[in-house]
Amino acid sequence: MMYTQNEATPVLQTVNQARMAEPSVSIRDYVDLLIEGRKTIFIALCSVLLITTVYLVLAPRTYKADALLRIDKNKALLSATLRSENNQAPAEAESPRAQREVEILRSRSVLGKVVDNLNLTIETEPYFFPLIGETLARRHDAHDGIADAWWGFSRWAWGGEKLKIAAFSVPDRYLEKQFTLIALEDGRFQLVDPRGDELLAGQVGEVLTAEIGEKTPVTIKVETLEAHPGTHFELTRRTALSAIETLQKAFAVKEVSKDTDILSVELKGRDPEQLAKSVNDIAAIYVNATVNWESAEASQKLSFLESQLPIVKERLEKAEQGLSAYRQKHGAVDISAEAEILLKQASDMETLGIQLKQKYDEQSQRLESEHPDMISTNAQIKRVNNKLAALEKRIKDLPKTQQNMVSLSRDVQVNTELYTSLLNSAQEQRIAAAGSLGNSRIVDFAVTPEKPYWPKPSLLLAIAGLLGLSLGSALIFLRHSLQRHDNYPALLEYQVGLPLFAAIPHSKKQHKLGRLLGKDKDNGILVSQDPLDISVESLRGLRTTLEATLAQHESKVIMVSSPAPGMGKSFVSANLAALLASIKKRVLVIDADMRNGRLHDTFSIGKQPGLSDLLAGRATLGEVIVSLPDVGIDLIPRGNMVLNPAELLVLGELSETLEQLKSFYNHIVIDSPPILGATDAAILGKHADATFLVVKEGRYTAQELEVSARRFQQVGIKPNGFIINDMKEGSSYYPYYGYAYQRADQEPKDESSWSDKYHAVGDWLGKQLDRELLPVPAETDERV
Repeated sequence: MMYTQNEATPVLQTVNQARMAEPSVSIRDYVDLLIEGRKTIFIALCSVLLITTVYLVLAPRTYKADALLRIDKNKALLSATLRSENNQAPAEAESPRAQREVEILRSRSVLGKVVDNLNLTIETEPYFFPLIGETLARRHDAHDGIADAWWGFSRWAWGGEKLKIAAFSVPDRYLEKQFTLIALEDGRFQLVDPRGDELLAGQVGEVLTAEIGEKTPVTIKVETLEAHPGTHFELTRRTALSAIETLQKAFAVKEVSKDTDILSVELKGRDPEQLAKSVNDIAAIYVNATVNWESAEASQKLSFLESQLPIVKERLEKAEQGLSAYRQKHGAVDISAEAEILLKQASDMETLGIQLKQKYDEQSQRLESEHPDMISTNAQIKRVNNKLAALEKRIKDLPKTQQNMVSLSRDVQVNTELYTSLLNSAQEQRIAAAGSLGNSRIVDFAVTPEKPYWPKPSLLLAIAGLLGLSLGSALIFLRHSLQRHDNYPALLEYQVGLPLFAAIPHSKKQHKLGRLLGKDKDNGILVSQDPLDISVESLRGLRTTLEATLAQHESKVIMVSSPAPGMGKSFVSANLAALLASIKKRVLVIDADMRNGRLHDTFSIGKQPGLSDLLAGRATLGEVIVSLPDVGIDLIPRGNMVLNPAELLVLGELSETLEQLKSFYNHIVIDSPPILGATDAAILGKHADATFLVVKEGRYTAQELEVSARRFQQVGIKPNGFIINDMKEGSSYYPYYGYAYQRADQEPKDESSWSDKYHAVGDWLGKQLDRELLPVPAETDERV
């Protein structure tokens, strides 16, 4: 079947609109997209890895020192008399204290002593050369002494410098301000204030003072200074609160595992030796504090017991004297068995009541009356008093003599037990106060860390690799989503109503030729430069289709246009003409884009008279035709620039010229301007036997192609079809590339390579997708 301007293109069967609206997307589509953008992924990966490597080299090293503490259960040194079945120690006293100790360790009372002991309110740091200075200083071995200044820059430190400040005080308004200490010769130094004025100069080891008009002068004592003359150091006096807060941010305490009461004390910083000292100081201060707290608690309890001993002793003596006097007056009095039992119970209850009262008084010194322990003790006292009242009532039922005897004996017994218990408790508290060890132990002391805690090269490089791959993939998908294209050309045929004649893959060789236009004497025709290119083979398929389509026409005028510039219509026109000439056809190429035509650059010929001059009557046909024997075609360039190309096409003798050319050439290929940018293509199309629209992958939409076809139809031209140009290799949008002989095909090829298998599977999937999307032809009756 032939497609001409006078014969409408056959109407294809309609396709399922639901499938057209929602084309299926397979995993292969995404894999192809990633393979196509492998260079972008590689560049993103290398960029992220490079940035990470630079960070690993230049980033300051952070170290971590840690120690282990064991927290024992609270050793509540209550007196033995206060422990009984009816009087248990508080639950808090027997429970682990790890969570509470964490907050104590982070408290200002503990960290403040560390700041004072280690003089952390004074911060010193050498001036390093920008960017690379600290890295170079870190790589220098301190055992080799002080590093020589690079490039003569003695202002900065290059490694091995030491500065230790024994004392440094400034007025309040200079706190947190940066002073500068400059090393001089022979162990001398100079101190400069934040404004750059010299304050003082002196010798290491001396206490120096500078009056600056404030109540508090600037005082400094440098203990150690090892640096080349001229080296600058940054010196800052911080407030105690600021130093404590900084220490709290770098300090971490956590329980190693649940219910173990083992605490890990960690501190992070840039000075490994200072870190180990700080952690050990924190642990030691905390343990000493717990010892002091336990000793103070034992002393407080001992003081209370010693204040009660004289009172109880006096009551005991009075009770013994009363019992002795009663026996002398009444003689021996026998006590019945019932009275013995009541005496024993009453004595026990009264002793317990007194002990609870003592406990209540001791708790009242530490706790409020609403505290649960105070409420519990008070409730126990009430219960004991109720039981004692019941026993008193039963004792009153005894004979008068036995009542008095029981009462006096009970007083003696109760006071004797109470006095003995207080004596024992007092002795226990004396021992506890003398040998209190606290409830904390240092299991492991901190040691100076040898390797930095941060940065971690393996972790950062792994994260950077994943980030680089993700970033590259995201860029590819973002670029793909921003491109203007339809998802599947087979669907595009039915959306626009035009058949797809060819899908030309991307050519790396053509990309290089395009950059060399105007710089190389050779022509920029891909067919001549690389006839084995896959794009050339796709164009050969287009040539075969055109030969079959236009076989019965006496002349074959082919016009190639596009919806917009940059689609590659000139590439298709020039290479198609060269392929037609390669089969012994006489071919003429006309550059009809009289505004921006570039075919003269493509064929490496200078500017000379062309189509515009011919139509304007300034040149003859023989003067504008350029023979290109190396390609085998003739060319009519665009000619000199004109302001009215459309008028020239209408008023000039274009029809007569084409008729004259048809008598000599087998094919005339016209490279026209874009149809949506000018009317030239619509005028030229009236004289063409076949019209094709070229679109570039990623640069077109179905709407643009449809509007272009309608623009031609408005002037009575039916485009024969469209051509997709510059499709990326591996693209899944149109899985049928032209079959091409590659140079690698001339050598033995391993048919089992993974890439061949991958593309074979992809082609099969593409065929399956076409079977789903393309309309199924009606079944024919075999009997006909």
